Amino acid sequence: MAIERMKFLSMTGKEENLDFIIANDLIGSGFQPENALKVLEKGWKLTYFSYDSRIKEYIKKAENLLKKLDIHYEEKSVELTQNFDTLKQFIETSESKINNVYQEIAEKEKEIEELNTSIVPIEHLKNFPETLENLYNLRYMSFRFGVFSLENYDELCKELEHIDAILLELDKTEDEVWVVYFTPKALSEKVDSYFKVMKFKRIWLPEDFKGMPAEVITQVNTYIKENQTQIENQKIKLSELRETIGRELIHTYLQLQLLEKINKVKKYMAHDNKGSFYIVGWIPYHNLEALTTKLKNHQVEYVVKSHDEVASTPPTKLKNNKIIKPFESIVKMYGTPNYTEMDPTLFVAITAFLMFGFMFGDVGQGLIIALIGFILIKKKKSLGPIFTAAGISAILFGFLYGSVFGKEDIIKGIVPSPMDNIQNMLVFGIGSGAILILIAMIFNIKNGIKNKDISRALFDKNGLAGLIFYSVILILVVGLLQNGKMILSLTITLVLIIIPLLLILFKEKIENLLNKKKAKEKVSIVEKIFELIEMLLSMASNTISFVRLAAFAINHVGLCMAVYILSNMFGSTGSLIVAIIGNGIVIVLEGLIVAIQVLRLEYYELFSRFYSGDGKEYIPIENEK
Repeated sequence: MAIERMKFLSMTGKEENLDFIIANDLIGSGFQPENALKVLEKGWKLTYFSYDSRIKEYIKKAENLLKKLDIHYEEKSVELTQNFDTLKQFIETSESKINNVYQEIAEKEKEIEELNTSIVPIEHLKNFPETLENLYNLRYMSFRFGVFSLENYDELCKELEHIDAILLELDKTEDEVWVVYFTPKALSEKVDSYFKVMKFKRIWLPEDFKGMPAEVITQVNTYIKENQTQIENQKIKLSELRETIGRELIHTYLQLQLLEKINKVKKYMAHDNKGSFYIVGWIPYHNLEALTTKLKNHQVEYVVKSHDEVASTPPTKLKNNKIIKPFESIVKMYGTPNYTEMDPTLFVAITAFLMFGFMFGDVGQGLIIALIGFILIKKKKSLGPIFTAAGISAILFGFLYGSVFGKEDIIKGIVPSPMDNIQNMLVFGIGSGAILILIAMIFNIKNGIKNKDISRALFDKNGLAGLIFYSVILILVVGLLQNGKMILSLTITLVLIIIPLLLILFKEKIENLLNKKKAKEKVSIVEKIFELIEMLLSMASNTISFVRLAAFAINHVGLCMAVYILSNMFGSTGSLIVAIIGNGIVIVLEGLIVAIQVLRLEYYELFSRFYSGDGKEYIPIENEK
């Protein structure tokens, strides 16, 4: 409901302490930094801080180590107690220890895989009555071991008596046959070629496997178990490392993240060749004392100024309660309020609430919208409170109109239905718009006074002159409609109309006279008159534009009537289905259209009169991305 007061704070101190000052003093204080080189005097020999890319690299290393140790952590704020070099050394030491364990596990797992792979073919030799080394070292014969497909093996057997080889079948499956064959060394090349043609797949046995095949299998299984034991021992080491360095690793990781945040916000800061840093920025008034106390303790020199003492524009921090705060999103869609103008959030909350319900008054459909809002709130969606407020507004006006899911015979309305009261609804819509436009003009006068802009407050078309002119026109129109005659005398009417118009027409000249300035540009009187005519047309069209409040309220009733006329064309079940689908379409389609109309009236008919929305959003250092 207001914009929080800001103070400009400039600081300087020893560069060696900067990281700790940012981490432990500035982050969490609500301080928003500004670009120091742009704000401070250009004559100073200052330079930006360079970005340290190593920090991001070691954050990734720390994340990887936490993952390897299966350590889960929660993001929380920490104090910076160590510099980057100390944190870097701890990460490197931890990385070496953890990687050594993982390397040992990887080597043993690879060895187990190789042993498992090599033992598979030997399983088919386990009943062979000879040692492997004797097979390797035959003097006159060559030994071959391998596998045939069943089809090729059957073909080979038919030609076996013509082949100079002794073939022994070892093992047979549904589609493969494992064999060994012996052939004289002098004929081995010829025999091997023939077996190759028959698609014999030769298996080479490792030369370090010695002994009977069954014994080799036992030895290999023993090696596998030994490696598995060593792997388990290494996993125990990982558990021990998790216990001994896990907590410190989390703390180091969080400190590195803090350093990276510091690294990013340093882009706003500057330093000189004498080792001093320079920081400037804005801080909410109520946070100032707590921060300056910390700065004194760390021997940081600082200067505090008001917003009108510096060239930098203060950021805008809106100060609204929990009920009004969700409507800030509607205001910010148009633009963030300027620091020196009023916060229109409360005005938007009230007017948007009333306008939506006026155009979409229905108890049942409003309840659906409110329930959707509650679900979105549970899911922590920003639009949740807006939906809930819109639903509540629709429910309240639904009771006024006596409408429940488009039916007007379930409850008795307090006021006539919009469809039964079209003329009064149209008049009420235009009248409401006129009152809102008057309020918007009053807000513009307030903003002019706040910014010490006399011309805006008094002579603008939305200032005091415009307010008087518009009010007189409204009084005349109301008098003519109600009494058929003018309420004010002709003389008073002409004075109250002509003088404001002249003030608006010669606004720039009056402003230059008051400020004792020469006019920069000469605008012809004809052009000014056309501008005045455009203003008059704009006032009329803006006022009439609010007739849409009544039009959409009537439209809502008409759509619901159409739904039930259509549903009555079907049987009982079909009628219910059509009514449900129809109400769903009305909620979604017309709800969206009405919401758009509310925004249009807020932005084009009201905001354009008093609100600039050219402010800078308040983003404290802790929220910097």
